[in-house]
Amino acid sequence: MNSTLPQFLWALPICIVSCSVFADQTEQPAENSTISGNIGVVSKYIYRGGEENQDLAIQGGLAYAHKSGITFGYWGSTLGYDPSDDRRDHGFEHNFYMSYGQEIDQNWRYNLKTTAYVYHHGGTVYAEQGDHRKTDDLDVLAEIIYKNLTVGAAVMLADSSYANAGDVYLSAAYSYPLAHDFAFNTSVGGSFYNTQHDNQIVQSKKNFTFNEARIGMSKPVADTGLVASLDYVIGGESRVGDDYDDHVVFGLIYNF
Repeated sequence: MNSTLPQFLWALPICIVSCSVFADQTEQPAENSTISGNIGVVSKYIYRGGEENQDLAIQGGLAYAHKSGITFGYWGSTLGYDPSDDRRDHGFEHNFYMSYGQEIDQNWRYNLKTTAYVYHHGGTVYAEQGDHRKTDDLDVLAEIIYKNLTVGAAVMLADSSYANAGDVYLSAAYSYPLAHDFAFNTSVGGSFYNTQHDNQIVQSKKNFTFNEARIGMSKPVADTGLVASLDYVIGGESRVGDDYDDHVVFGLIYNF
């Protein structure tokens, strides 16, 4: 039996984690149904320690939040590679998601979310030995939020060209408001890997790795709807034990 699963089941009640708060913000139940969105750029797109785009990335999203607590949304980003063709140096990631969140009391709330990851020009990746994997994937995320602290877990639901079904990403994020509308932001994340599903395309040398930690600042730009951010990303390791680089990431996002 894979040792990852028992460890995860033990950790789940304590450490329920979100994905990066910088790429995908937590939905909160709306008093009235609302439509919101954002568009912007980041100097690099770093996801769970790995480089999705080492150059300027354009990102944006649109969400419909119903007063019941259900949210339907989309988020996308340019990539510095094509997941199905290593001869191409660009691509695009589409995230389609649905979430449900509610307040428990004035300090506590929770959020459940499922996301489909779809890649432009994606399809199937083949290995020389005959193994093959789809580039698209699906996960489910559970979050517990206490004031400015968010912890949770994201579980991959299907085997793909970059992950195994049963992989678990654990993280925690904390944001603290400062004077003059500045905010101090931190996060940390690591992964348990389901090594039983390894093949020629996805291989794991470790059962768990620390992936990344972030520390940074953000600030609205007057009343323009723009938010500027500057983050330092401390790289961890990949599932095969390769070291991730550290990065400085600047972002400018327009919210509407």
